Amino acid sequence: MQLSLSSLLQETELTPEQRLMVETILNSSNLLSTLINDVLDLSRLEDGSLQLDLGTFNLYAVFTEVLNLIKPIASVKKLHVSLNLTSDLPEYAVGDEKRLMQTILYVVGNAVKFSKDGSITITAFVAKAEFLRDSRIPEIFPVPSDNHFYLRVQVKDSGIGISPQEIPKLFTKFARTQSTAIRNSGGSGLGLAICKRFVNLMEGHIWIESEGLGKGSTAIFMVKLGIPERLNESKLAFMPKVPPNHGPTAFPGLKVLVMDENGVSRKVTKGLLVHLGL
Repeated sequence: MQLSLSSLLQETELTPEQRLMVETILNSSNLLSTLINDVLDLSRLEDGSLQLDLGTFNLYAVFTEVLNLIKPIASVKKLHVSLNLTSDLPEYAVGDEKRLMQTILYVVGNAVKFSKDGSITITAFVAKAEFLRDSRIPEIFPVPSDNHFYLRVQVKDSGIGISPQEIPKLFTKFARTQSTAIRNSGGSGLGLAICKRFVNLMEGHIWIESEGLGKGSTAIFMVKLGIPERLNESKLAFMPKVPPNHGPTAFPGLKVLVMDENGVSRKVTKGLLVHLGL
């Protein structure tokens, strides 16, 4: 409700001071919403009730959307963000698109948070046999087959880095590290803990490498994704290769009936629909 009302208020005529206050409300509401969702996800992950929502999706579009979400934030800090998808990476995959995107966003978001300048490089490719035997991965991965592959994502930043002994703490919920720079960055301490559980659900592993403070770091994770059946190839050919536009869209002439016993909620919903041209 707070987010909806604040978004509508932001579209009205406001003085600079009022706009700043509305943006502050939006930012704090977003932070609270993220924290609540993180706690709910973590609770469901720990009690085993969270299941992957599997489906066929455009893998390239996932990375493109993450890049579009991250770039405005990075540009404020004058960080250059680049994306490298290797030619062997399938355009379509079978998996939980939402959880995969959330994992990539968490990892890239951390790189942006802990980098004051420089660059961030996102690289994604199909993990070959030698990577599946990586000594840093405790589990023994099965060999890729005709119906699945392992996606390896590496996010390298030129940020504050971290001492090797502190790395294990990053994946523990609400853990506090000794690094002053990391402590002062804020955050709930849930992001990477949730990432680890998402990745585990996707039969993968996540870890971080860093040579120490001030030397940047690289976050790496691998997950198991399915390869769409050949029977679906004709259907996939007609699927969009770019992420859909999630912005306001005009729906001229379309009428909507809103039924809600809560008067305030009804007005908010009406305002949002009118803003979309309904």
